[in-house]
Amino acid sequence: MRQGGFHLEVGSISFCGRFLLGSGALDRVADFCREIGLKEENAVLVNDVTTWKVAGERISQSLRNSGFKQVEMTIVEKGAILSEVDKAREKIRLLKPCIVFGVGGGVNIDIAKASAFLEGSCWITVPTIFATDAMTGINATFRGEERGVDGKAHDGDYDVAVGPPLACIVDTDIVKAAPWRFQAAGFADYIAKMCAIEDWNLAYSRGRDNVYSEYAITLAKAQVEYLMRNASRIREEDAFNAFLKAMMNDGFLTQMAGTSRILFGSEHMVAEGLMEEHPLGKIGSLHGELVGLGTILMAYLQGQDWMAVKKALEEVGAPATAERIGLTDKAVISALTRARRINESWLRNRPDIYTILMERTLTEEFAKAIAKETGVIKS
Repeated sequence: MRQGGFHLEVGSISFCGRFLLGSGALDRVADFCREIGLKEENAVLVNDVTTWKVAGERISQSLRNSGFKQVEMTIVEKGAILSEVDKAREKIRLLKPCIVFGVGGGVNIDIAKASAFLEGSCWITVPTIFATDAMTGINATFRGEERGVDGKAHDGDYDVAVGPPLACIVDTDIVKAAPWRFQAAGFADYIAKMCAIEDWNLAYSRGRDNVYSEYAITLAKAQVEYLMRNASRIREEDAFNAFLKAMMNDGFLTQMAGTSRILFGSEHMVAEGLMEEHPLGKIGSLHGELVGLGTILMAYLQGQDWMAVKKALEEVGAPATAERIGLTDKAVISALTRARRINESWLRNRPDIYTILMERTLTEEFAKAIAKETGVIKS
């Protein structure tokens, strides 16, 4: 359609438009459900043992007291894999709930999102930590398996498009009471957008991606700059609330961008390499912690202000060295030299995910120089 000489693409945009945010938000869950038009029928909660005690039990009791007929839960035990989604889907099929709640961190929320989506149910996310942006994201992320949630084989992590949640409930008392490490990891994951945007610019300029949004980039940059500038005071009320809202805004940001490219780039590929360097069964690092190191290293490679990234991570309490996450210098160098191959594997499923790694060869010598110069490794 053309108006005034401009070409306007016709399309639909949907994102999480309902939020309940603040101190004691869990005490208003039942009222909030009525306000958004949910009938008091059945509900399913997807949580783990810890988040059941932290929030799930209160939600269940609140719904029962308000007149919900049946409220049942499924306990996540093995992580973001197909069997957990199948378990949740079975519970949803049995109860035919009017709503599914994902309670906890990214894993529980992504399982709730995917299982509800595949069964045609609505879902509400209830993050108890802010280690990822899963609460309003339109994708759910899972670990690679021979047969994934989408029925395909995956070597590494992969996404399933599910759309936005019906609503998001954040009780700030619960988030503040959680170990700060989780929020610091979420901060690290969020500021990674500075590298993701640079990679997106590169892909677009090379004709590898035909989707581009100056508006989404401007919005994302403003939020990243605010968080980095205020990293030292992020635990203070105003800055902390801004951090929470920025994380909750990611679903909207992705929809405005028209692509998930604004969320990840070369820094996430380095993070994947770092994760693979952990001894089998001993991954003690959070996703955002690995991404934070990847952001320092890739900001250097892209010619961005890596020192500002490192300073912000240190101020917020996130790891800025390999030693902090239990990795050796050798492991970091190995992850960097393999990062291009990881990018190539991503390109097989997403040809648009073209990054700086496809243009700068990281030899062992160059990788060591980058890691040493940035202080990620000692020698």
